Amino acid sequence: MIKFFRQIRQRLLSEGKTEKYLKYAIGEIVLVVIGILIALSINNWNEERKQRQKEMVNLIAIKGDLENDLNTEFIPGISYYSQANKDLSRLKDFYLNKATVPKDSLLKYFLNNQSEWYFILNKGAYENLKSTGIDIISNDSLRNKISSLYSNGYPELENRDNIIKQFYDNKFRPILSDNIILYDSILSKDDFDFIKNSKQIGNRIMRHYTLRIWLFARIELMKSKVELLISEIDKELEQLNK
Repeated sequence: MIKFFRQIRQRLLSEGKTEKYLKYAIGEIVLVVIGILIALSINNWNEERKQRQKEMVNLIAIKGDLENDLNTEFIPGISYYSQANKDLSRLKDFYLNKATVPKDSLLKYFLNNQSEWYFILNKGAYENLKSTGIDIISNDSLRNKISSLYSNGYPELENRDNIIKQFYDNKFRPILSDNIILYDSILSKDDFDFIKNSKQIGNRIMRHYTLRIWLFARIELMKSKVELLISEIDKELEQLNK
């Protein structure tokens, strides 16, 4: 092709057709420029397509982690605390003289509240996204929501979870273990009277209840945010697939 264009230019010069030569040369330059622009456009399109593919892979991975968190942590965690908090509320009312609790039930309520739900949240996909470059998520709003959930929402939930664990293990459990037999089949009258009249146990039940309500509200909020984020990722994937 280049040889063909050169032959045309040489023929025009040899025939003394300078004006036509100049027009032809300009036309040839325009064609070359257009060719370069087309090549650049195709290259940019290919690069953009590769970027969108990477974006989709990362979004699918994030969505998978969120769905796993929803099904293995938030939904069962809320179910666990819904029941445990009812029992803890009965203990609270017992100490505030708002309810009477039989001895066997009182022991059961203590046993049902001696452990917390250990949230193990999946962050692998988000860590991979950060290493790839979070700016690969082209939707600004979606990118900010993902970053906020993993950088602020999840750490705050884990922090609240740890505060309750530390409180129970360091402040509450020792008093119970040192003064009553929690694992006896029947609570003795002396143990029942001690529990009823112990200000230390009563105060810790109130504190435990307050921390639990505080945590439970955060879990429900995080569950809603995860569900919404999954929905928004689905919509974004649909757009990227068009």
